[in-house]
Formats: sequence, C-alpha cells, structure tokens
Amino acid sequence: MLSKEEGGGAVGAPGRAVSTDQTIITTNNNNNNPLETIIPILVTDFTRSNSELRNLRSLDEAFEGDQLDPKAKPLIQRVPSTLARHEDFRKYFKPKVISIGRLYHDDPTLRDSEKLKLKLAAHFVKKIGVDKDTLYNNMKTEINGLKKCYDPKELEKYSNDNEKLAWMFFVDGCAILQAVYMRYGQDYDRKSNELFIKNDLLTFVYSDLFLLENQLPFRVLELLTSSGDGLKFMDSIKRFIDDTVVNPAEMKEPQSHQQDRYKIFIAR
Repeated sequence: MLSKEEGGGAVGAPGRAVSTDQTIITTNNNNNNPLETIIPILVTDFTRSNSELRNLRSLDEAFEGDQLDPKAKPLIQRVPSTLARHEDFRKYFKPKVISIGRLYHDDPTLRDSEKLKLKLAAHFVKKIGVDKDTLYNNMKTEINGLKKCYDPKELEKYSNDNEKLAWMFFVDGCAILQAVYMRYGQDYDRKSNELFIKNDLLTFVYSDLFLLENQLPFRVLELLTSSGDGLKFMDSIKRFIDDTVVNPAEMKEPQSHQQDRYKIFIAR
C-alpha cells in the first residue's frame, strides 16, 4: 500500500521537525515488516565551516588545475617520489661523480667534483680562444631565460642570486664541453693527458651526464660555443650523443630529427 500526505504541519519523531514542504511516503511491503517512513530532503540550507568550504573548493581546483599543455617545454625537475624512494632506481637519476645543474649542486657527497669541474672549465676557456669574461657575460645576460628551464620551486634558493646561478651554469657548461671534447674531439691529443684525469673517472663523468636529475639547459652549451673555436666543441657533443644514444638504425633519420635528439641530451 502506498499513501501520500502533503502539508499539515510538522511530522516526525519528538525533537525532529520536518518541513511542511516535504513529502511523507509510507510503505507496507506485505511481509509483516514494520512500516518504513522515507522523508526526502527537498530544500536544505546548511551552514558550512571554513574547512568544509576549502574541501569543496579543492574539487574545483583539482578539476581545473594541472592540465597538461602539449606545447609546454619539459622542465628540469626531480623524479616522482615513487621512484626516489626505491634505492634500486637511484642509479638512473643520482650522479656518482659529478654534479651538473641545480638539483645536486650542494650535495655534500659530490663536493670533490667542484674542483674537477673548475679544472675542466679552465682548460675549456683556454682551448676555445674566447675571453672568460665574455663567456660569463653571455651566461649572465640570458640568466632569466635559463631559469625558465627549471621547475620554479627548484630555484627558490636562487630567487635573488642570479650571479651564483650564472656562475654555476658557466662552470658546469664549460666542464661538460671539455670532458666530452677530451674523448670525441677530432683534433684532441688523447696521449697527452694534460689534465691528469684517469680514464675510469672520466667514464663515470660521461655516464653522469645522462641522468634524469643531473641536467642543465642545452642553451648553456650553445652560448658557450657561439664564438671562437666553439664549433669543434659542439661537434664533439653531437658525436658523443650519436655514439651513446643514437643507434645505427636511427642514424638514418632526417637531419632535423637528429638535431632534436641532440637537445634531448641536456634538457631544453
């Protein structure tokens, strides 16, 4: 049996008032069970706390935020925490010998690499034939553009210190170019060993250059090789990437595609 009663004042258990604009539905399921009363709430005016309002707004923010932009350039940032927690995965993003870029610049376990980088950078400046002040000024001039290649939260420490950031890019970029040139420079005398760096140490340096968190903008290398004898250093970088990343089958790709691969070596 189904009956409907509308209006007629407040109905319900003591202490529970029911609005007169609600519909009371009484059902009998013919199984000798007690009658059930269902009171649909048609109009309700709740007063929400500030925390409840924040929770509800978070749904809108989650829906509207973090939309992937297919045209956005990739940023240099840390790997997801799900990977960072596993020690077996650290070899793919944490350097063993040399820190490149911002993310491991202050790592105490890599402090010795600062001397190695300075030595490499000094020899690069000597070989390229461009005044060190000019090379550094080129880096400092474009520092704002270089900063855009990083996740902003990774550069909070340098928000008011462009000089330190420009010097880091300068030294790291010079060190990369010299280290790679020592192996892939067509006119480099490998028997001279003028830097007295052991080959096994250089092998670790080369492997560190491909790690996910050990990167710097490719524009840094372009700025450092834009004058003087820079062409031979950039040619060494391309040979290094071809030998290490691009396999023979992929070498048949159009030249424009190969240029894109070179820029994958160090983040845009």
